[in-house]
Amino acid sequence: MLTLIGDAHGQYDRYVKMARKRDYTVQVGDLGFKYGCLDCLDPERHKVVGGNHDNYSIIADWPHYLGDFGNCSLGGVDFFFYRGAYSIDRQDRTIGLNWWAEEELKIEAFMEARELYRKTKPRVVVTHDCPELVSPDFLHPGARIYQNITGWALQELFNIHEPDLWVFGHYHVSKSVKRGCTKFVCLNELETFEI
Repeated sequence: MLTLIGDAHGQYDRYVKMARKRDYTVQVGDLGFKYGCLDCLDPERHKVVGGNHDNYSIIADWPHYLGDFGNCSLGGVDFFFYRGAYSIDRQDRTIGLNWWAEEELKIEAFMEARELYRKTKPRVVVTHDCPELVSPDFLHPGARIYQNITGWALQELFNIHEPDLWVFGHYHVSKSVKRGCTKFVCLNELETFEI
Protein backbone atom coordinates (compact mmCIF):
# COMPACT_ATOMS: atom_id res chain seq x y z
CA MET A 1 0.00 0.00 0.00
CA LEU A 2 1.20 3.51 -0.85
CA THR A 3 0.25 6.57 1.22
CA LEU A 4 0.32 10.02 -0.35
CA ILE A 5 0.86 12.95 2.05
CA GLY A 6 -0.21 16.54 1.40
CA ASP A 7 1.89 19.71 1.66
CA ALA A 8 3.89 19.95 4.89
CA HIS A 9 5.07 23.59 4.72
CA GLY A 10 7.82 23.05 7.25
CA GLN A 11 5.82 20.92 9.69
CA TYR A 12 8.71 18.45 9.65
CA ASP A 13 8.03 16.65 12.93
CA ARG A 14 4.39 15.96 12.05
CA TYR A 15 5.37 14.78 8.58
CA VAL A 16 8.04 12.39 9.87
CA LYS A 17 5.68 10.93 12.51
CA MET A 18 3.09 10.28 9.81
CA ALA A 19 5.59 8.78 7.38
CA ARG A 20 7.11 6.48 10.01
CA LYS A 21 3.69 4.89 10.63
CA ARG A 22 3.41 3.86 6.98
CA ASP A 23 5.35 1.42 4.86
CA TYR A 24 5.58 3.55 1.71
CA THR A 25 4.87 7.25 1.23
CA VAL A 26 5.09 10.03 -1.33
CA GLN A 27 4.86 13.59 -0.05
CA VAL A 28 3.28 15.64 -2.87
CA GLY A 29 5.43 18.79 -2.62
CA ASP A 30 5.97 21.87 -0.47
CA LEU A 31 7.76 19.87 2.20
CA GLY A 32 9.64 23.03 3.13
CA PHE A 33 13.05 24.57 2.66
CA LYS A 34 15.13 22.20 4.83
CA TYR A 35 15.39 18.46 4.37
CA GLY A 36 17.30 17.11 7.37
CA CYS A 37 14.09 15.45 8.56
CA LEU A 38 14.43 13.02 5.66
CA ASP A 39 17.61 11.55 7.16
CA CYS A 40 15.54 9.38 9.52
CA LEU A 41 13.36 7.98 6.70
CA ASP A 42 14.36 5.16 4.36
CA PRO A 43 14.75 6.70 0.87
CA GLU A 44 13.72 3.40 -0.70
CA ARG A 45 10.31 3.66 0.98
CA HIS A 46 9.66 7.40 1.41
CA LYS A 47 9.78 9.78 -1.55
CA VAL A 48 9.16 13.50 -2.12
CA VAL A 49 7.80 15.40 -5.14
CA GLY A 50 9.04 18.99 -5.50
CA GLY A 51 6.49 21.78 -5.14
CA ASN A 52 6.69 25.53 -5.52
CA HIS A 53 7.74 26.02 -1.88
CA ASP A 54 10.79 23.78 -1.93
CA ASN A 55 14.50 24.63 -1.93
CA TYR A 56 15.78 23.72 -5.38
CA SER A 57 19.34 24.58 -4.38
CA ILE A 58 19.54 21.48 -2.16
CA ILE A 59 16.52 19.19 -2.57
CA ALA A 60 18.31 17.01 -5.13
CA ASP A 61 20.95 16.20 -2.49
CA TRP A 62 18.45 13.87 -0.80
CA PRO A 63 17.81 10.42 -2.32
CA HIS A 64 14.16 10.78 -1.30
CA TYR A 65 13.61 13.41 -4.02
CA LEU A 66 11.97 11.89 -7.10
CA GLY A 67 13.31 14.46 -9.58
CA ASP A 68 11.64 16.58 -12.23
CA PHE A 69 9.31 13.94 -13.70
CA GLY A 70 9.20 10.24 -14.44
CA ASN A 71 7.77 6.88 -13.57
CA CYS A 72 8.12 5.26 -10.16
CA SER A 73 6.94 2.08 -8.50
CA LEU A 74 6.52 2.15 -4.74
CA GLY A 75 4.49 -0.03 -2.39
CA GLY A 76 3.11 -2.01 -5.31
CA VAL A 77 1.80 1.14 -7.05
CA ASP A 78 3.16 2.35 -10.39
CA PHE A 79 2.75 6.08 -10.93
CA PHE A 80 3.92 9.00 -13.04
CA PHE A 81 5.11 12.13 -11.22
CA TYR A 82 5.72 15.74 -12.27
CA ARG A 83 7.03 18.44 -9.96
CA GLY A 84 6.45 22.15 -9.49
CA ALA A 85 3.82 24.85 -9.46
CA TYR A 86 3.53 28.62 -9.76
CA SER A 87 3.76 30.72 -6.58
CA ILE A 88 1.03 33.33 -6.56
CA ASP A 89 2.77 34.92 -3.54
CA ARG A 90 6.20 35.20 -5.18
CA GLN A 91 6.23 39.00 -4.76
CA ASP A 92 6.27 38.46 -0.99
CA ARG A 93 9.17 35.99 -1.12
CA THR A 94 12.95 36.33 -1.36
CA ILE A 95 15.00 34.63 -4.08
CA GLY A 96 17.19 31.91 -2.59
CA LEU A 97 15.56 32.17 0.84
CA ASN A 98 11.97 31.07 0.26
CA TRP A 99 11.52 31.26 -3.52
CA TRP A 100 13.41 29.61 -6.38
CA ALA A 101 13.15 30.41 -10.08
CA GLU A 102 13.21 26.65 -10.73
CA GLU A 103 9.79 26.19 -9.11
CA GLU A 104 8.34 25.37 -12.54
CA LEU A 105 9.89 23.13 -15.17
CA LYS A 106 11.10 24.70 -18.39
CA ILE A 107 9.42 23.84 -21.68
CA GLU A 108 12.27 21.52 -22.74
CA ALA A 109 11.78 19.34 -19.65
CA PHE A 110 8.03 19.33 -20.24
CA MET A 111 8.55 18.07 -23.79
CA GLU A 112 10.61 15.15 -22.46
CA ALA A 113 7.97 14.45 -19.82
CA ARG A 114 5.23 14.57 -22.44
CA GLU A 115 6.93 11.91 -24.54
CA LEU A 116 7.42 9.63 -21.55
CA TYR A 117 3.79 10.16 -20.47
CA ARG A 118 2.53 9.47 -24.00
CA LYS A 119 4.57 6.27 -24.15
CA THR A 120 3.63 4.89 -20.72
CA LYS A 121 0.02 6.12 -20.33
CA PRO A 122 0.01 5.79 -16.52
CA ARG A 123 -3.03 4.74 -14.49
CA VAL A 124 -1.92 6.91 -11.52
CA VAL A 125 -0.41 10.41 -11.58
CA VAL A 126 1.09 12.24 -8.58
CA THR A 127 1.91 15.94 -8.93
CA HIS A 128 2.07 19.07 -6.85
CA ASP A 129 -0.29 21.11 -9.06
CA CYS A 130 -3.08 19.92 -11.36
CA PRO A 131 -4.25 20.53 -14.95
CA GLU A 132 -5.63 24.01 -15.54
CA LEU A 133 -9.03 22.58 -16.51
CA VAL A 134 -9.68 21.37 -12.96
CA SER A 135 -7.81 23.96 -10.87
CA PRO A 136 -10.91 26.23 -10.56
CA ASP A 137 -12.66 23.37 -8.74
CA PHE A 138 -10.14 23.67 -5.90
CA LEU A 139 -9.98 27.45 -5.57
CA HIS A 140 -12.12 29.50 -3.21
CA PRO A 141 -15.10 31.15 -4.93
CA GLY A 142 -14.02 34.39 -6.58
CA ALA A 143 -10.30 33.55 -6.34
CA ARG A 144 -8.14 34.81 -9.18
CA ILE A 145 -6.95 32.18 -11.66
CA TYR A 146 -3.29 32.57 -12.62
CA GLN A 147 -2.29 31.07 -15.94
CA ASN A 148 1.05 29.34 -15.57
CA ILE A 149 3.30 26.88 -17.35
CA THR A 150 2.77 24.03 -14.86
CA GLY A 151 -1.02 24.08 -15.10
CA TRP A 152 -0.75 24.28 -18.87
CA ALA A 153 1.79 21.44 -19.02
CA LEU A 154 -0.31 19.16 -16.81
CA GLN A 155 -3.35 19.97 -18.94
CA GLU A 156 -1.41 18.89 -22.02
CA LEU A 157 -0.62 15.58 -20.33
CA PHE A 158 -4.27 15.09 -19.40
CA ASN A 159 -5.29 15.84 -23.01
CA ILE A 160 -2.99 13.03 -24.18
CA HIS A 161 -4.22 10.43 -21.69
CA GLU A 162 -6.76 10.40 -18.86
CA PRO A 163 -5.41 8.30 -15.98
CA ASP A 164 -7.69 6.58 -13.49
CA LEU A 165 -6.39 8.65 -10.57
CA TRP A 166 -4.55 11.98 -10.23
CA VAL A 167 -3.48 13.10 -6.73
CA PHE A 168 -1.95 16.47 -5.88
CA GLY A 169 -1.69 19.14 -3.17
CA HIS A 170 -0.94 22.85 -3.71
CA TYR A 171 -4.50 24.15 -3.12
CA HIS A 172 -4.73 23.04 0.53
CA VAL A 173 -8.26 21.67 0.33
CA SER A 174 -9.62 18.19 0.85
CA LYS A 175 -11.72 17.59 -2.24
CA SER A 176 -12.12 15.27 -5.20
CA VAL A 177 -13.77 15.70 -8.59
CA LYS A 178 -14.24 13.49 -11.62
CA ARG A 179 -13.32 14.70 -15.11
CA GLY A 180 -13.68 12.24 -17.94
CA CYS A 181 -12.12 8.96 -16.83
CA THR A 182 -10.04 10.58 -14.09
CA LYS A 183 -10.68 11.03 -10.39
CA PHE A 184 -8.75 14.10 -9.21
CA VAL A 185 -7.93 14.17 -5.50
CA CYS A 186 -6.58 17.31 -3.84
CA LEU A 187 -4.95 16.81 -0.43
CA ASN A 188 -5.06 19.37 2.34
CA GLU A 189 -1.91 20.06 4.37
CA LEU A 190 -0.60 16.75 5.73
CA GLU A 191 -3.75 14.93 4.68
CA THR A 192 -3.20 11.33 3.64
CA PHE A 193 -4.61 9.27 0.80
CA GLU A 194 -3.98 5.54 0.40
CA ILE A 195 -3.71 3.61 -2.83
